[in-house]
Amino acid sequence: MTYYFKMAWRNIWRNKRRTLITAASILFAVFFAIFMRAIQLGSYGNMVDNVVQAYTGYIQIFDHRYQEDKVIDHSIDYKDGLLDKIEAHSNVTIAVPRLESFALASSGTKTKGIMLVGTDPARDDELTNLSGKIVEGEYLKEGDTGLLVSQRLASYLKAGIGDTIVLISQGYHGIGAADQYKVQGIIKFPSPDLDNKMIFMDLGLCQEFYSAPDLISSVSLNLDNDNRLNQTVKDLQKSLGEQYEVKSWKTILTKLVQQIEGDNAGGILMLVLLYMIVGFGIFGTVQMMTTERRKEFGVMVAVGMQKTKLGGILIIEMLLIGILGTLAGIVLSIPVVYEMYIHPITLSGEVAESIMSFGMEPIMPTAWEAGYFFSQAGVVLIIVSIAIFFPILGVTRLKVNKALRA
Repeated sequence: MTYYFKMAWRNIWRNKRRTLITAASILFAVFFAIFMRAIQLGSYGNMVDNVVQAYTGYIQIFDHRYQEDKVIDHSIDYKDGLLDKIEAHSNVTIAVPRLESFALASSGTKTKGIMLVGTDPARDDELTNLSGKIVEGEYLKEGDTGLLVSQRLASYLKAGIGDTIVLISQGYHGIGAADQYKVQGIIKFPSPDLDNKMIFMDLGLCQEFYSAPDLISSVSLNLDNDNRLNQTVKDLQKSLGEQYEVKSWKTILTKLVQQIEGDNAGGILMLVLLYMIVGFGIFGTVQMMTTERRKEFGVMVAVGMQKTKLGGILIIEMLLIGILGTLAGIVLSIPVVYEMYIHPITLSGEVAESIMSFGMEPIMPTAWEAGYFFSQAGVVLIIVSIAIFFPILGVTRLKVNKALRA
């Protein structure tokens, strides 16, 4: 076997131009397959980061009545032991109690419907890095009486640091809720949808505003391993009982999931088309190579080499070229994918507006995972193996007389 490998290695470098052209076609196939998949997975990650890690968390826990009628009357009786019970699960890293409801925010002559969120500032910061989104002013501390206002909302209301915003809503058991607060900080969300409507305040202050002491509407969770998402939901539901409803972000944000699934289907179709083009290209290259070498093959068979062994050597040759092209494609793609992972391309124009209309940040990032590098390279290698089958089969059926006259 070593002899055949040495012979195959010598053969592929006897015609460097042909070998380099074949390897280059495989290189670019691997590069584009990896690059396209990296962008697809990066866009999905961007979607999830914009919503899940920026606000909702991977799991949310509600009162069992809340999803049917999202009013404060259907809130959770917040007890200190609840968070301890939730965080006792090995996959839960942080649990954030929130009291959230719709309200009207008014400043000067401007009024807009908003989402008012009362939260534990320290816990929420651990979940969403909310303090890292501050662009003006200061982050909340427990007991603060100010507001954090999302940047686009603050711009619409023409409210800056120290300005007063009047909030009006409906509190617990239909009690009217109205008060005014100072803007303490302005935060910028990557998601335009969130950036247009969010106001945060301390949980205790929010409970006072809604006349809802010791009540929270939800608990948002971050996970150590999101691959265990479904199992964690089942575990928590069993642990907490029927009084609570435990939902993953995938069941809460169904439109986002549908968008990702639809985009993924389109992306896979594009990859299939790329694979077909690659397959036909490699098939043509191998066919040309075997046709050019027919006389050489005829001489080798005439001097005693078995056709099956000749076919075996050709298979080893193509696999060696395939491996060289694949490795080169991986090496070439790594710096490009990593650069776009660290510094995503910022989109503009109609494309950016279209992405922002879905509540997403208009950037084109890539994912940085070892898995798709090797999976895409493996697919291309399989295509190479299939593409060389028929040309090699033709060599095993070679007619020596015709080959020598070629």
